[in-house]
Amino acid sequence: MNIVEFDRVIEAPVDVVWSLVNSAAGLNQWMSVEATVDLTPGGTIRWVHDNGWVVAGQVREIVPMRRLVFTYGWEHGGFPVPVGSSVVTLEMEALGSSTRISVRHDGLTPEMAAQHQLGWTMFIERLAHCAEGVTA
Repeated sequence: MNIVEFDRVIEAPVDVVWSLVNSAAGLNQWMSVEATVDLTPGGTIRWVHDNGWVVAGQVREIVPMRRLVFTYGWEHGGFPVPVGSSVVTLEMEALGSSTRISVRHDGLTPEMAAQHQLGWTMFIERLAHCAEGVTA
């Protein structure tokens, strides 16, 4: 299986970035039109994109302001990645008033890795724009 990996420095403090990735209200600002986040191990994470496609998974690990790990797959629409068949790790590192976010998406086929590389790149840019707007 293939892995999608990349880093991005966001010109916003880690608490701002963390708040945008760990809650339904935060996800709805940059990724989704509807979201559910139960931030406990085994809790549900689910979001609906503006085109109606739905991603769902379960939270595996939470380290506040540092790390969020969850299973991932397409519940409706999207791509042939079954719910729970892959794992996303978001790691954040405080760099003073900026944050380095590292994305790792494990368990994808080569074709799905290429598609998800494009998707994660686009959405993390949206996250950066949103976070940087909060602190502007």
